[in-house]
Amino acid sequence: MLQRVFDTVFTETVPAEELSSSRRVRAVARLLALLGSVLFVGLAIEGVTIVFIGQLISIHVILGMILLPIMAYKIIVATYRFAMYYLGAPDFKHAGPPEMLLRVIGPLLIATTVILMASGIVLVYAKPDTPTAAFWLNIHRDDFVAWFALMAFHVLAYARRAVGTSGYDLRYTRYHSLIGKQGRLISILLAMVIGVLLAWAVSPAIAQWSSFFSVLPVR
Repeated sequence: MLQRVFDTVFTETVPAEELSSSRRVRAVARLLALLGSVLFVGLAIEGVTIVFIGQLISIHVILGMILLPIMAYKIIVATYRFAMYYLGAPDFKHAGPPEMLLRVIGPLLIATTVILMASGIVLVYAKPDTPTAAFWLNIHRDDFVAWFALMAFHVLAYARRAVGTSGYDLRYTRYHSLIGKQGRLISILLAMVIGVLLAWAVSPAIAQWSSFFSVLPVR
C-alpha cells in the first residue's frame, strides 16, 4: 500500500488522464486539479496571515471568505466523484479510486474544513474578548491543528499531479467549449466572485476585531 501511495505522490498526472477514461472522468479530474491549485496558493497566503494575525486580521478574514466557496466547490466535486465510483458508474470504476489511506483521510479533511470555516464565520460576528468568542476561538484553533495535519498529507499526495494535470488542461485540452476548459475556468471564477461577495458582506463585522487587536495584540 505504501508503494502505491508513493506512486501517487510522484505521478505528474492523474490516472483519469489515460486515453481509456471517459470525458466525464477527465473533466472531473481536471476540475479537481484546477481547484486544488487555486486553493494551494490561496491557503499558502492565508497561512502567512496567521503568523501576523494581529496586523493582518482583515486580510485573513477576507481571504477566508473568498476561499470558502472554492473549498465548497472542491468538496462537492470530490463527493460527486466518490459517489459515482461507489454507485458503480462504469467510467469511474474503470478510472479507479484513490488509495485506501487517502480515502480515509478525505472525509476527515472535509469534516475539519467545514468546522474550520464555520467556526471562523461565527468568530467574525462574535464580540471580541467574550466567553462566546473564546469558546469558538478554541474550536477554531484546535480544529486548525487537525486540519493542517490532514491537509499537509493531502497536499503531499496530490500537489504534483494537481499542478501537472491543471497545467496540461490549460495548455493542451481539446475542449474549449463551455462544457470543457472554459466551463471549468468560468465556474471557478464564479466561485471566486461569490467569495468576494461574502467577503464584502462580512467586512463591517471585521472592524471590531481590527480594533481589538490594535489595542490588545494577540498573545
